[in-house]
Amino acid sequence: MANSTNAGNKKALLVAVRSVEGFPILHHAHEDAESLKYLLIDKFNYPEANVVLMKDDAMHPKHLWPSRKQILHQIAKMVKDASANDQFFFYYSGHGHQITCDHHTESDGMDEVIYAHTGHYIVDNKLRKLLVEPLPQGSKLFALWDSCHSETILDLHHHKCNKLVFW
Repeated sequence: MANSTNAGNKKALLVAVRSVEGFPILHHAHEDAESLKYLLIDKFNYPEANVVLMKDDAMHPKHLWPSRKQILHQIAKMVKDASANDQFFFYYSGHGHQITCDHHTESDGMDEVIYAHTGHYIVDNKLRKLLVEPLPQGSKLFALWDSCHSETILDLHHHKCNKLVFW
């Protein structure tokens, strides 16, 4: 759906993973994602049909539970047919971690990962390939990560400019 100013489409994918075996439960992951959903709809004019919420909750539709397969599917679906002036919002609330980088592309030798509710993880390189690389010039992506080890999660070339310096 294009908005009335012909500024492009607005689409959002919100992923909230409360529970992963072997990690502490993140008690507010679902509430944070739900609050963000209504903020995007009510204050930033995202069409409700274009805001997808994934969460591991028995009352939530199974096809929107954040398994690795479903997260990747929903990312691909969100950016499919992206065009200039489209705006994308991606949010992940859950557990992040680091694993050894076997392909020597990380300055610290570690890849960052996020966890699906199943315990399977998604590596930063895969996230960049599916979430960033398909976007055409002129489109915008705002990605918000509420997880450990998220500083370079998308391997953006300008990540160092995002560092805050505390004196």
